[in-house]
Amino acid sequence: MVWKKITIESKKIINEYLKNKFLICDYNFTNLLLWSEGDNIEFFENGELLFLRGNYLGKNTYFMPVSKTNDISNVKFGINKILSLGEEIHLIPEEWKNILSDFYIFTEKEDNFDYMYNIASLITLEGRKYNKKKNKLNFFKKNYDFKYHKITKENISRVNNFQNFWCLKKECEKNRDLFNENLGIKYLIDNYSELDIKGGFIEVDGKVIAYSFGEVINEDIVVIHIEKADENYKGSYQAINAIFLEKEWQGYTFVNREDDAGILGIRIAKSSYLPEKMLKKYSLISVKI
Repeated sequence: MVWKKITIESKKIINEYLKNKFLICDYNFTNLLLWSEGDNIEFFENGELLFLRGNYLGKNTYFMPVSKTNDISNVKFGINKILSLGEEIHLIPEEWKNILSDFYIFTEKEDNFDYMYNIASLITLEGRKYNKKKNKLNFFKKNYDFKYHKITKENISRVNNFQNFWCLKKECEKNRDLFNENLGIKYLIDNYSELDIKGGFIEVDGKVIAYSFGEVINEDIVVIHIEKADENYKGSYQAINAIFLEKEWQGYTFVNREDDAGILGIRIAKSSYLPEKMLKKYSLISVKI
């Protein structure tokens, strides 16, 4: 196999295998591109199968091989090829785990489960269950002179400047995951007009204080790839969450807000928005005997 690094030039061939076929965030070109630089995401394809792998902390991590035609025999061939190298396969969506469960042994990977929410609920935050979120959103709207803007090639440099500020504040250079994420965000910003994403930002008194990127998964579901806000502005995260969905994604039913990476603070925050469903993922360990 001759592996190639995923770059913006890989979009056409990767989308031939992945576009609109998966609900989880991992099998999505933008997501792969986001982590390509930091985690060295690579691909190999032979016209029938797409192989994907990354490198995390010095260890190769393989994705499930993807068949262009969803041919189960092809997928099994690819899986067996990876297993013959002594490797495990991760980030397998539940629907494919169910298809392949007669042939392989799997284990759940809860840290990688994606959070799926009802969009209308996140926009309105109606009901007692959302009281704390609604109060913060109302505080933001009442106390700050804010404006929402769709991200365009003319104003995206302002988002880039805010990302620099956010990363400096969070000391990204001291956190491997934040550092690698920042590399990917910069790549997305540099290639924004060539991607299938939409973005929006909020400004207060002429200064960007929050932004978000997302894209369509299918006719019912969108995915949010990136969401950043300045927490010095109370309710800023609640504001960009609700306003971005309201301005850009009305007409869709659900939003996938990706996983929590096993980080307790992120898990608490995402759980507090009361997901409609968790999209489970699995690791494939071995062949069934």
